[in-house]
Amino acid sequence: MLNPEISLNRRIVDRIATSRLLEPISNALQPVVQKALAAGGPAVRNALHGTWLGHPLHAVLTDIPVGAWTVTAVLDTLELFGVERYADGADAALAIGLAGVAGAAASGYADWSDTANEPKTLGTAHAMLNGGAAIAYAGSLVLRRTGRRRLGIAAAAGGYALMSFAAFLGGELSMGMQIGAKHTAEPLFPDADFKPVLDDDALANGTMKRVDLDGVGVLLFRDGDGIRAIGNACTHRGAPLDEGTIEGTCVRCPWHDSLLSFDDGRPLEGPASFPQPLFETRVVAGKIEVRPAVLR
Repeated sequence: MLNPEISLNRRIVDRIATSRLLEPISNALQPVVQKALAAGGPAVRNALHGTWLGHPLHAVLTDIPVGAWTVTAVLDTLELFGVERYADGADAALAIGLAGVAGAAASGYADWSDTANEPKTLGTAHAMLNGGAAIAYAGSLVLRRTGRRRLGIAAAAGGYALMSFAAFLGGELSMGMQIGAKHTAEPLFPDADFKPVLDDDALANGTMKRVDLDGVGVLLFRDGDGIRAIGNACTHRGAPLDEGTIEGTCVRCPWHDSLLSFDDGRPLEGPASFPQPLFETRVVAGKIEVRPAVLR
């Protein structure tokens, strides 16, 4: 999962991701989160993963505390330089950030629940830092309300430092380790023309089969006289969908149980949130031919 071109001793994110100190915490916490998600059922899981939104929810909700607490930091700085008329605004932004933490944390834990190895460890550090930031900001609000304003500003500054480093780790998780990123296939571009990929009689009714289209894995599914085709790599973590199971006109991901429609590629159940790429099919001279779907 880590960049093979960079030594694990050179980047702090690599050191954290491979640290054994966090393993006991990760191993103890993850089953608790998984059980909580299972108890909530598909509706809760889909809501937290952003399946309904078509985009990971965590990335949306994190903007609330980050943005609000950045406003607090700016207004607190002005107050320290003698501009005190924005003090109420700083406190209001701080409170808004705290209100947004619950949703950001819940969606983040949901995305983290099925990680392993380095992403699991780094995600634990990310969560702990954000938790520390939330505690610091809650303490800051109490201090401000009890007349110890300068100490409250100091606590908020500490919280902002923790949140900033947590955001740095979050960037590594999303961009470097591709947690929450869209997974389909390698960045290959098949021709727009139909190409034969399989003998027609090799795909029985009610079955699916992986084929190759110019290096891109495509999953075929025959339902009656029709043949549907979607990308074979699950958009959640890149799982091979041909190793999954058919449920009606959908395929159940073999890794994390997302339910993906053969009709339009939509995820009907998470944790997947992006739809699968679609392909058009036809049968010519006993051969199944496939091409990328044309937007209409």
